[in-house]
Order: sequence, then structure tokens, then C-alpha cells
Amino acid sequence: MASIQEEKLEMKQKPKISQKDLFRMAITGAITATGYADVLLNRALRKHGPDKEISYPDTGYELPSFFAWDDRPVKTLGDLPALLGKARTKIDHELNYENALIAGEATMWAAEIVEALRYIDNDDPYGYVNPENEPVASMAPNLEGLPSYCGFVPDRILRQLGIAFVDDTIPGCMVFVGKANDPKALAKVIRSCQNKGMLIMASFDIIKQLHDENIQMGWDVMLYPVGEFTQVIHGLNFAIRASLSYGGRQRGDRQGVYDYLKKRPKVVVVQLGPLDQVKVAAEFAVMFNGSPTITDQDVEEIPGRYVIQKDYDQIVSTAIEIRDMSVKLGEVPIPVAYGPAFEGESIRRPQTYVEAGGAAKTPVFEIVKMVDADQVEDGKITLIGKDVDEMKKGDSFSMATIVEVYGPKMQEDFEPVLERRIHQFTNFINGGWHTGQRNLTWIRLSDDAVAKGLKIKHLGDVLYHKLHDEFEGVATRIQVTIITDEEEVKKRLPEALEKYGKRDERIRGLTDESVDTYYTCTLCQSFAPNHVCIISPERLGLCGAINWMDAKAAYEITPTGPNQPIDKGKPIDENIGQWENTNKAVFEYSHGAVDKMSQYTMMIDPMTSCGCFECIVGIIPECNGVIVVNREHSGIAPIGMKFSTLAGSVGGGLQTPGFIGVGRQFLISKKFIRADGGMFRIVWMPKELKEAMRKQMTEMAEELGDPDFVDKIADETITTDSMELLDYLQKVDHPALKMESMI
Repeated sequence: MASIQEEKLEMKQKPKISQKDLFRMAITGAITATGYADVLLNRALRKHGPDKEISYPDTGYELPSFFAWDDRPVKTLGDLPALLGKARTKIDHELNYENALIAGEATMWAAEIVEALRYIDNDDPYGYVNPENEPVASMAPNLEGLPSYCGFVPDRILRQLGIAFVDDTIPGCMVFVGKANDPKALAKVIRSCQNKGMLIMASFDIIKQLHDENIQMGWDVMLYPVGEFTQVIHGLNFAIRASLSYGGRQRGDRQGVYDYLKKRPKVVVVQLGPLDQVKVAAEFAVMFNGSPTITDQDVEEIPGRYVIQKDYDQIVSTAIEIRDMSVKLGEVPIPVAYGPAFEGESIRRPQTYVEAGGAAKTPVFEIVKMVDADQVEDGKITLIGKDVDEMKKGDSFSMATIVEVYGPKMQEDFEPVLERRIHQFTNFINGGWHTGQRNLTWIRLSDDAVAKGLKIKHLGDVLYHKLHDEFEGVATRIQVTIITDEEEVKKRLPEALEKYGKRDERIRGLTDESVDTYYTCTLCQSFAPNHVCIISPERLGLCGAINWMDAKAAYEITPTGPNQPIDKGKPIDENIGQWENTNKAVFEYSHGAVDKMSQYTMMIDPMTSCGCFECIVGIIPECNGVIVVNREHSGIAPIGMKFSTLAGSVGGGLQTPGFIGVGRQFLISKKFIRADGGMFRIVWMPKELKEAMRKQMTEMAEELGDPDFVDKIADETITTDSMELLDYLQKVDHPALKMESMI
């Protein structure tokens, strides 16, 4: 084994790669790449003919590199030879920066061709199974036991990231190329990127190194293993599509595309390990698109373009500096990675160490309370009850999360705004999962996170730091109390329920007609990327936690946040609840997936659903009515499904005529499916929900002229069979049977 002195001497003797060497490598790499593309393209032409269609799946931009940088459409194999020939003839052997960039463009086009050819007659050449619905943990392994490559990243992933990809919410995109000299140091760099909310793309041997270090990769954690060699183009064409989608750049607008990409998204290539010609050519392709490279190799720097950073601990900060990234996410002192990358992470039952609420059916609630200055000690985190080190795998526990806030500008109206962010901030934890709201939450901690030292008390640290970070203008002092002792949770629950009730009461006097402004809510787009709630005085968010006043307050606190105002504009159909500007907002905030949406019907363009709904309303045609199933109900409903099965069909940001997710307070709104017959359409609901809503529903029924209506609604103690339900409805003379058909 060589001594340290010998290694240092060898490093000194190894010549530094000059700028001209880099230029030579880029040009030679481009010649190699274009030659390889030419061979494969000619082979494909002989096999399929020039009229064979060619494109990537799930994109509106054909082959994005050509779409952005040339004004000629590329739709068939026959369109490609002239373009590839143009790229090859432009390559100049004179060693300078400009020619290296030209070589980069040629390499970009060559790689795009090579990769696009893989997709002829095969939408999944890398074996990635169902990326839209499955977490990356279930990706099909390749023969070497590694996760399959993502390959081309479809447009819907770009839409999932939304405007966050280009407005500095996601501060940057790091593309890792090559092979790190220290895999553990590499893992630390990746964690640093994730903690800062960055998008990450891995290629070449980096993928195997991350796999060996047990770093989770995939769509749900914003770390995409794009592949090796020409597959690196999938990282670049993803960024290019951002300029086309969010920058409004048109086909072939070379200067416009470059100007946009130079500013955002803020991409940085991190080249680790020895350089080779094709890698350098690919890095100049990225430079051609306005982004720099950082390397750990000895090179003569191209200032601001090709930069040396051998200290792995400084790679991320170097990237931030050279791209002027705006990192808003502060460090959170917990033993696992933390950041928006993990917001869409799923924790299945086999990976769950402990859980509270939800399917565990343990009492839970979370609440934010405004208090006086002398009632809060800033930074105090208290746990009452057991932590995970006193639990065993599979245990269920009760949980109350009480956040007390003081600030000179704090208002009671702001409480639910801060409260709803508990959902998001918990989901930022790698190994933490949260859904629901108020006293209907469900929380899981994963085996891996607990093994790394994550505790329940750490959730208090997360909330303290993130609420301070996001709401510093209104919250100057914050303390968090977490309770896992079941008796103490039950003791404090009535106070929380009373506060929830008072919040709901404040909105009751307002009507949709009395205001000109509604609000969007996109807080749940991590789970359902195309879902958007339209919140009005008489239709709260389907989670039940955000009503019109909450959304109004949220906009006052954070004008660029998930709750944006909409001037309703001209009515299209006020009976079903459609207006010109609400439809425009739905189209914009659903990323073009939904072009119109109705507030007051479940049959025509109904509101989309995420997965946080308190209840699901579903049509039961044989009874000419609807059933309502709440999250807490575990039994079967008369339409033959449980809540969990229904949720899988209704959620995900889809419009599903005949089914909607709602907050329970919407059930007693005068606008509840008004165009379909309103509350009198309800023919079945779980007994627990019926009794909880009895007083309010009875008051509504009396107002509508049928004071005995609630007793005409069946529940599981009467029947869960649809035909028996019809018999019961006829027996009690249910009003739904006399209404017009819903279909």
C-alpha cells in the first residue's frame, strides 16, 4: 500500500487538465457521440423507415432539445438525419470555448436521438414499473439489484413540481455525474441537497454508490436516477422543458431559451471522479444551456463555468454561490434528512414502526392557539408520555400536538393557517408521514427513521423551527407540547373541539353571493399534483381545516402562498357553480389538467379531490341518492366499498363525476350539491357521523320543511346492502325517491 507521502507525490506529478484539454475532450466527445447516434439512427431507418413516428412518451414537446433549439418539427425518423448532419458539420476542431459549446450542442442532439430511439415501440425501455402510482421502493430491480433508471422524466413530473421548480421554492437542481472518491461523503452531499429542498438527478456510477449507501431514489423524493452515458440527456431536457412550460418560450427561440435557462431553473452539474471525453462533452452541453459544472478533478478553471471544489463538504455551498441560489429552508435539528424532497414520500404498513390515529383508531388532535406573551416560552418543547424508544414496532399511540403562539401581529384568524401547515412540515421529514387535520389526523414514523434516532419529540423541533421560519412576521414566540399519554389526550380533546366549533361558527353567516372573491388552496399538491380546492364562504376545503376566512387570512400572511384570491368574474352557470374566473384559476393551478369545475354539483365537472377529505360522497343510482362515508368508518358502504377503497378511486386530483371528497361542514351547507337536490339526497351515512351531525342536520332539515329527515337516513345498523337500503327508503318515505333522477 502506498504511503500518504507517495500518494501526495503522485497527485503533484499528475498534470492539471488545461482549458484546451477540456475543449479537446468536449470536441472529441461530440464526434464520438454524434457518430454513435448516426450509426443507431441509420439502423433504425433501415428497420422502421423514415415515416416511423418518434417521440418520448407523456410530453407535449416531442424531442425537447430539438423543440427548444431548432424551429423544425421532429415527428418522424426521417426528420432527424438533416438535423444530426447539421450538428456534425458545425463541430470545429479549433480549441476554444465557443467551439466547445458548439460541441456541447451537438452532443445534446446526439444524446437526444440515441435516447429517443429507445422509446420506439416501447414506452418503458428502462423497466420502471408504473411510476405514476407506485413509490420508488417498489421499482422493479434490474439484473444487478439496482433500482431501474427513470429514463425520460415525463411532463407530469414537471407539473407536479409546479411553479416551485422555477420560482426558487426549489432553490436548484443538482445533476451528479461520474463516481465519487468517497461514497459516504457523497451521501452527505446528497443529504445536504435534500435538506435545502433541491431537486437531484444522479447518473453513471453515482447511482450504484447511492444505492449502496441506502439512499432512497425516485419520483417521491425528488432524486431521479436518470442513467448513464447518453441517458444524462434526461436531466437536461427536463430543465429545457421548464423554459418552454414556465418561461413561455416557443419552438426554436434559441435566445429566449438561453436567457431563461441562464436564470432558472438553477441547474449545476457536479462531476465527480475522472473525466472522459463524452462526460466533458455532455457538461459543455449543459454549459450551452446556461449552467456551470463543479468538479473534484484538477482542471484549469473556466471562471463561473467549470469550477474546482475538491472538498465535498463545500460542494453544495459552492453551487449555491455560483448560481446565486436562494435557500429559504433552515436547518432542522433532527437525525434524519428534512426538506420538501420528502413531502410526497409514502410509508406503507410493512415499513411503519409506530403510528397514531387513522387506521390505528387512537385519539389524536392537533391545534394552534394564540396566547399572551407571558404564557409562552420561545423554543420550549415538551413531551408528555412515551417516546418511540419506549415503544415496539407495530405499536399504536395516541397523540395531541399543541402549538402555542405569541406575536404582536398574531390574530385568532391566523390560527388555522398555521395549524394546517403541521401537515406539510411533518411530511418534510424523511421517514415521517402525515395526513388529515384537526382531530382526524394519521401519523406514521418509518422503521428506518426510528433506527436513525427520530423520536416523537423531534416533531416539536420541526414545528418550532418551520413555523418560525415561515411565519416570522406573526409568530415571534412558539412553544410546542406533544402528548402521547392517552388519558391526557382525551382530557384535552374537548377544549380543541370547542375551538374548532367556534372557528366554524364564525363563517356561518357568510354566503357565496355576499362576496366577490373566492380562494384557491393547493396545499395538498404533494399528494395530488393537479388538485386544487376552490374555497368559498359556503364551501370549505375538503380537508375540513381551511374555510373562506382561513384562506383569506393565509393570503394576508403569505401573499405568494397556496391560498390565492380569485375574482369570480362573469357567471357561466350559477346553479351548478361555475364562473369564468374560477374556471381560469382551476386550469392554471391544476397545471392544465382540469379546465372547469363546479362548486354545487357532483355530477357535472365536480371538484377534484386529493386524499385529505373528511368524507366521501358517492352516488347510489338504485336509490336515486348519495351515501356519505367518513374517514373514521372502517365498515363497508352500500355501494360495496370501504372508505379506503373509495379514497383510492376518488383521490389523486381526478374529476370523478358521481363522487366528491368534502369537509363534513359542507354537508350542512345550503350549497351542498345544490344542483343535484342538496342534503335531501343523502340516503345513508355511518351512525357515528349521523349522530355527530344530527343537531346541525336537523336544524337544516327543519328549515327545508322535513324535521324528521335525519331519521330517514339509513346507517350500518340498518343495512349495508343496496337493495335492502331501497326497501328501507320506501318504508320511511325518503324524499330522494321523489326527486328527478340523478343520472
